[in-house]
Amino acid sequence: MLNLTYVEKPAVPKVVKFEEPTAKERTKLEVMLNTGSDIYQGACKKRGSTLKDEYRKVAGVAYMDPKDMAKLGVANWEHVKVVSDWGEVIVFAAHSRDAPHEGTIFIPKGPWANVVTSPETYCCCDPTYKGIMCTVEKSEEDVLLMADLMRATYKKYVGNKDEESIAKLTSLGEMPVYKKL
Repeated sequence: MLNLTYVEKPAVPKVVKFEEPTAKERTKLEVMLNTGSDIYQGACKKRGSTLKDEYRKVAGVAYMDPKDMAKLGVANWEHVKVVSDWGEVIVFAAHSRDAPHEGTIFIPKGPWANVVTSPETYCCCDPTYKGIMCTVEKSEEDVLLMADLMRATYKKYVGNKDEESIAKLTSLGEMPVYKKL
């Protein structure tokens, strides 16, 4: 018997219908980002697969209201760019299981969300994970695996000579990366 997860079999169809005859398709939406824990992400972490494509498909995702996806002309598993005051990241778009919630997206807490959340803790020891104003737009760029995201965002796993050409480096893949000391 084959066990299918949400990654292999989304709970909603892949077709997005633009159902609002008076609405205008947009290239960019202003939305509020909320982050939090996700059961699928937790399952991947428990299995130790955070470097794998499986983890990217459960944590590198912006869950969106289907109407917002339609406004952008984005279907399930297409790529979107999320931009906030603290950074930008490419993630997969997926219909939210909790819709309707137009104007709000959800990215599971983790590497992809961390790129666009404020590092400010306001003396409470945790960054701001909720209520982050940002924009979302369709993108042709790839959603990076976690090791590649760490390299591109935080300059991990590169030498001084590599820093200027990080985007041109080959993927680190799904294997553990150990930085030479």
